[in-house]
Amino acid sequence: MSRICVYDEWGVLEETVLGTASSVYFPGPHPIEAESRRSLGERLFKATLYGLTGGLRVPDFLRRRYVRELDAFAEVLDRHGVKILRPDDVHPTPDEPLGLGQMFSRDPLMAVGSELIEGRLQIGMRRKENRGLHPRIAALADEGADVSTLTDEDACLEGGDVILDWPYVYVGIGKYASNLAGATWLQQRLGSRAQVVPVRLREASILHLDCCMTLTGPGRGIIHRPALQDPLPEPLNRYDFIDIDAETRRQMGGNILMLDPETIVVQRRHRALAETLTARGLKVVPVAFTAHADLEGAFRCATAPLRRRRDG
Repeated sequence: MSRICVYDEWGVLEETVLGTASSVYFPGPHPIEAESRRSLGERLFKATLYGLTGGLRVPDFLRRRYVRELDAFAEVLDRHGVKILRPDDVHPTPDEPLGLGQMFSRDPLMAVGSELIEGRLQIGMRRKENRGLHPRIAALADEGADVSTLTDEDACLEGGDVILDWPYVYVGIGKYASNLAGATWLQQRLGSRAQVVPVRLREASILHLDCCMTLTGPGRGIIHRPALQDPLPEPLNRYDFIDIDAETRRQMGGNILMLDPETIVVQRRHRALAETLTARGLKVVPVAFTAHADLEGAFRCATAPLRRRRDG
């Protein structure tokens, strides 16, 4: 019997894949950098940096920042009884696009209900991340997991866009990640078991839905509304959201991880958000994750839950 079981974002987390930073390579330039709302100077600096360093290993003194953050996060998960799997360390081959980071395990791999899905990433540089997860996927399949792999070249589906509140499965639709063809494929896979609800991202610089919206409980969540379609689709438009401002969103403040219905991991620097969550009855676990957030990912991005306890 498969141990894959994820029907929402807040059930007691029992098992997850957590990203790794054993080796990190600079990417080459990509059009998404030109979409950024940061200053022209910042965009030019990043374009120049990637143009000069694309394909090179990130120096250890920088890479260790990611390792320290992931290790501290892993300690929190371990204290809460979460079983942790890690990707295998992989390296780019000469025929692959420049760059590699394996910190954000959410995007290539997602559990939806009782099904494990290997997604298809739109940005070519990131597709090699799947290779590091193949041994974990194969082992889970050997244990009985129902595994589906998206191979349609017109479809893209990434875990950062897939947010669960069964029977609803919200899928972010943006410029550089998941698309409508990917959402349609997922609906066909799930059939009548669930309803896939596309949610359009309004800002091309925002890669995934969980960069601007996450859920903290039934009908509850955190959101930066200007980044998403207006009005929100049914039934999302009836949720009780905590609104965050543009700076908190840019710092990935909303990219939290629920450990159970009452416990939430939040970046240490986002004290105002933590106070709001505490006032709503949640126990906040603060963890420093700034280095990852500077790469536009945080706790949800770094984890790919495989099993959450399902009550009822």
